[in-house]
Amino acid sequence: MSNLSMEKKLIIVFVFLIILPIMLTGYISYQNYSKSIKKNTSLYASQLTNNITNRLDDYIGDMEQISQIPLYLTPLQQLLEDKSQSLTAKQVEMESYIRIMNNIKRGTNSIYIFDNDNNKYYMIVSGGVRTDLAERSDQWKRLARDAGGKSIFLSTQQVANWQTGKFAFTVIRDIRDFYTQEPIGTIAVDANISVIQNLVRDLETAGNGKVLMIDQNVHVIYDTEQKRMTERISDDPLVKLAAGTSGDFIKEINGIKYLCIYSQSLKTGWKTIIRIPLDQLMKEAMQTQNITLLVTCLVVSFALFVSILLSFALTKPMKRLMRLMKKAENGDLDVSFNVQTRDEAGRLGMHFNSMLERMKELIGQVYYIEGRKKEAELSALQNQINPHFLYNTLETIRMTAEINDDEETAEMIAALGKLFRHSTKSTNGVVTLGQEFEHLETYIQIVNYRYHNKFTLHLEAMQMLHHYPVIPLILQPIVENTVVHGQTEAGNETIDIHISYEISGHILTFHIRDNGVGIRKERLNMLHERLLSGIKPDKEESTTGIGLLNVDERLKLHYGPAYGLELASQEGEGTVVILTLPYNL
Repeated sequence: MSNLSMEKKLIIVFVFLIILPIMLTGYISYQNYSKSIKKNTSLYASQLTNNITNRLDDYIGDMEQISQIPLYLTPLQQLLEDKSQSLTAKQVEMESYIRIMNNIKRGTNSIYIFDNDNNKYYMIVSGGVRTDLAERSDQWKRLARDAGGKSIFLSTQQVANWQTGKFAFTVIRDIRDFYTQEPIGTIAVDANISVIQNLVRDLETAGNGKVLMIDQNVHVIYDTEQKRMTERISDDPLVKLAAGTSGDFIKEINGIKYLCIYSQSLKTGWKTIIRIPLDQLMKEAMQTQNITLLVTCLVVSFALFVSILLSFALTKPMKRLMRLMKKAENGDLDVSFNVQTRDEAGRLGMHFNSMLERMKELIGQVYYIEGRKKEAELSALQNQINPHFLYNTLETIRMTAEINDDEETAEMIAALGKLFRHSTKSTNGVVTLGQEFEHLETYIQIVNYRYHNKFTLHLEAMQMLHHYPVIPLILQPIVENTVVHGQTEAGNETIDIHISYEISGHILTFHIRDNGVGIRKERLNMLHERLLSGIKPDKEESTTGIGLLNVDERLKLHYGPAYGLELASQEGEGTVVILTLPYNL
C-alpha cells in the first residue's frame, strides 16, 4: 500500500471512504427514516407547542398590563369617586378612557369598569356586550378584593346572551386609590377565544393537527372542534397520559394512531396538548425512502466514475509543485508555481510562491541589516582614537601638570583620560550601566570645567541597575545634545539634567530631562521622522558625537525595533528624551 502511486491510493480511498459509506448510509436511511421523521416532527411540534404557550402567556401578560392602567390614571380614579356628576355624564367621560385601553391590544373584546356603587362603565364594540354583568360583577369584585390588588385570571367561560357559541377568558383587578390605596372600583378585561384560534390555526390547517387546552382544574379552555369547551375532562385518556410539564407519547383514538405532544405554561398553569395523525407523517416518509434508494444507486455509480477522474486531477498540480520544490531545495529561488485554481492545490501554490518571496525578502533584509551594523560600527570606530597613544600622551601631560603644581589641569586631564577610555570600547562589546553612569559623570565634570559649573547632573538612586549589561555610549550622546543645543549663546542660567527610570515588566525606561531652550518645532519634527524611518543623518547633522540618531540606530540593531529613543520638547521649556531597553534579570 505504501508503495502505490498517489492516483491509486486516492481511488482506493474514494471506494472505501465515499462509495461504501454512501451505500451504507442509503441502507440505514431506508430503515430508519421513519424514526427520524417522528423525532423531527415531535421536536417541531414541541417547539410549536411551546411557542403557542409562550405567545398566549405574552397575550395574557398584556391583558394584565391593560388592567394596571387605571392604577396610574388619577383623573380616572377621581371620576370613579366623583359623586357630583350624573351617571350618564360619567359614562360618556369614562368611555374615552375605555376606548384607549380597548385599542391597545388586538383581540380584546371589552373592558368593564365598576365603581363601589356597582355602577358599570363600558363601551359597545362589534362583539357585543355581556348581558350577565349583574351576575358576574359581584363575583369579580369579591375575587379582586381577595387578591389584594393583584390580577386574577379566569379561564374560558361562555358569554351569556352575547352571541351563540362565543367564549372568552378574563383578567380582573382591584382599582385602588393612587394615594390611599383604598379600593375604589374593579376592572375586567375580556378576550375572545378567537385569540387562541389564531395562534393554533397554522398547526390545524397544515398538519391536520388537533389542539386541546385545559386549565389547572382540567376544564377545557379550547379544543379544535369546540365541542367540549368549559367541560371538566379529568377522565380523558389524553389528560391522564399528559403527566408532567412537557413530553410526548403515541395514542390510538378511534382506530387512528396519533403522535401527541404537550407543554404546560408556568405563568397560567394551562396545558396545551397537540396530536398529529401518524399516517400523515409516514406518508411522506415512505416516499422519501423510495427516492433515497434510487438516489443512492445513482450517486454510487456517479461517485465511482468521478473518483477516478479526481484522483488524476488532484495529483497533477501536486506533482508539478513537487518538481518546483526540488528546484528550490537546490537553491533556485526564482521558480514560481502557476496558480490556475482557487482550491487547496492552488492555495498551496500561492503559499509556496509567497514563501519563496518571503525567503528572498528575508535574505535581503539580513544583508541589509548586516550592512547597517557594519556602517554603525565603522561610524563608531571613526570617532575613536588609538587608545595606547591617547593614554600615554594624556598621562605624560598629567604628570607634567602635577610636577608644575597645576592640580586643576591634572584633574581635567585625568577626567579626559577616563572619558576616552570608556568611549574607545568596541561597539560590539558590553558595559554595565554603572560604567555608563560613571562615564556620564566624568563627561559632565569636563564640561563644567569649560562652562564654569553651568550643568548639574541628578541621577535617581540606581544602585540596583549598576550591574545591568548594556551596549556602550547610550547616555552620554543624549546629555551631549543638551550641552551643545540646550543653552543659549549668551545665557548664564544653570541647566539641570535629571535622569530617572522605571521598570514595567520586561521594559526598562530612562527619562533624561533638561530645562534648556528646547528644540524648535521644525527640527523636532525632522528628528521624529528620522527616528521613525531609520534614515541615517548627514555628516553636517551629526554634531553631537555619535549623535542621537546613531544611538537610536544602534539600539534598534542590537535589541530590536521595539526599543530605542523618543523625543518630546517644547521650545523654551526644555527637552525630554525617553530611552527604552529590554530588562531581563
